[in-house]
Amino acid sequence: MPEHRPETPAKYRYLESFLWHDFEAGRCDWKVWLHRKLRGCSPAVTAATFQRAMQLHAALRSLQAANSGMQIGNELIAGREMLNRLIVLYRIEPRLGEDGQISLATNKPADPVASLVLMVLDALQSGLWRRFKLCHESTCRASYFDASKAAVKTWCSMQTCGSRNKMKRYRARI
Repeated sequence: MPEHRPETPAKYRYLESFLWHDFEAGRCDWKVWLHRKLRGCSPAVTAATFQRAMQLHAALRSLQAANSGMQIGNELIAGREMLNRLIVLYRIEPRLGEDGQISLATNKPADPVASLVLMVLDALQSGLWRRFKLCHESTCRASYFDASKAAVKTWCSMQTCGSRNKMKRYRARI
């Protein structure tokens, strides 16, 4: 499955990429991802933000599971609490612009995790966060942006996970 889909709004591509990655190799994966997404990101920023980035990643994955209709209980509560802690840590506050529009700002605009938190809050406020989901296929669980009209997709890709799932159900019936 590709990291980005053409239907994903451009302003959420960075967030989509972050959610799509697993960061299985830990700090090394975070360093590579940051270098690809934020060219010129210093090693000090990479090291300082790794732990918070992984906390945010876990929190957002639990919120995505809720968007996908998966029952997760305590994980959802922990995800919300972590997001709230990061909002306080980065002192994210509303600001009134000259155009009369409210935007959110942080005391650490150069921090990649703060930027991700701001994107999540923007997606939540706009109502688009509900479209960030996890694949229902238990062997996949890839993150994806559901651009369908009714926002009811359950698989990351109809060509792979959806097709396999439908074939399993068909074989079970015959």
